[in-house]
Amino acid sequence: MIKFSCRSRKRDGTPVVSDLEVMAFAEAQVWDYRPELLKEPGKLNALHFVESYLKATVDVQSIRHVVPGLEINGITLFQDSMVTVREEDGLVGKVFPAGTIIIDSTVIDMDDGFTQFTICHEGGHFCMHYQGDKVMCRVTEQRKWTETDFMEHQANVYAASVLMPRHTFVPFVMDLNRKAGHKDGIFVRPKKDPLYRYRHWYTFLEEIGAKVAETYGVSESAAFVHMKRCGLIRAVESEDRSVYIRKGIAV
Repeated sequence: MIKFSCRSRKRDGTPVVSDLEVMAFAEAQVWDYRPELLKEPGKLNALHFVESYLKATVDVQSIRHVVPGLEINGITLFQDSMVTVREEDGLVGKVFPAGTIIIDSTVIDMDDGFTQFTICHEGGHFCMHYQGDKVMCRVTEQRKWTETDFMEHQANVYAASVLMPRHTFVPFVMDLNRKAGHKDGIFVRPKKDPLYRYRHWYTFLEEIGAKVAETYGVSESAAFVHMKRCGLIRAVESEDRSVYIRKGIAV
């Protein structure tokens, strides 16, 4: 297994790395795991990747609502630790060995793309954030970023890059853009759009998002975020704000 390394970490152990460095690391692991995934667009089996390549143990437990005020999707353990889980008789403390990734049972029952992403997200913590005893991943982030939020962002970048490596992702999306008629890179949202305030700008690229999601086995939202991160689409506000025009750039 290719191991993660970085030149410096913050006091809490958060790696000081760029998104590009995280992406390159994740893609190198995918190449080491199954080189064919970097040659043709396709789906990666997240559970098999995390267990057989990263050598983590994935366990499914009910953990979402055991911490007051937080909804937990997953926990990655770096030391033998006691974790509170919900069972039929109520909350129970269980000891799990180091190297265990606990996924909430409701996540496993959700859309397959979200499940895939969550497992790889925890795999990112397992590879990069091995300081302390565990990392707990909540559903939502605070408005003001903490060090934990930086780790969450890094794990998201890692998961997206494992599931959608740039080697196939970039040419695949660019080809979809060209076929959709965005050869010159600009598509303009209709001037008279009654749902402007409620509709996200990438609604007008939904066919591309759906195709990417189906091909890579991810959610459409994850596909669009990764497209934007890779510089394949971006939003530009119109200079004439009175007509509510927003332009999107599709490379």
